Amino acid sequence: PNDKQGFPRGVGDEHYIDQNVDIEYMIRFQNTGTAEAFNVEIRDTLPVQWLDPTSIRPGASSHAYQFDMLDNGVVVFKYPNINLPDSNANFDASQGFVKFRISQRKDVPLETAIKNTAAIFFDFNAPVITNQTLHTIGKDFLVLSNTQAILDPRIQVQIMPNPARDQVQVLV
Repeated sequence: PNDKQGFPRGVGDEHYIDQNVDIEYMIRFQNTGTAEAFNVEIRDTLPVQWLDPTSIRPGASSHAYQFDMLDNGVVVFKYPNINLPDSNANFDASQGFVKFRISQRKDVPLETAIKNTAAIFFDFNAPVITNQTLHTIGKDFLVLSNTQAILDPRIQVQIMPNPARDQVQVLV
């Protein structure tokens, strides 16, 4: 329940993305304790050598929050008086999320691994550390695995939009 995701997800096990593509992060949190959490705080130390902290754009969230940026690229989302019930009392209401978008620094070197985690504080408890996200900067990382082509002139395929960025639609 307390995790971090990055979008686009990227291609393959290394989560390849192109240079200069923005990354949107989503941090999900859930009070799995035994009592209501009155305050929640999320701290995310950005890898500022690869991501530009001046480009951060706070986004949607499940609850109202206060946003702050500290030195060295530490992003803080505060949820004062959130009164988040514990998951045993109300599973659905015990959950929340926040999203933010950030730009890469210009022309991050190919094969650079951008890794990131966040710390979630429930009241005065020790932080819950999220999983680590991974994006690897690449180029021409889409490879066709089937080298044999089966051609049938009766089948027409449309791929759109062209050019495409993150998603395509294939019509047969």
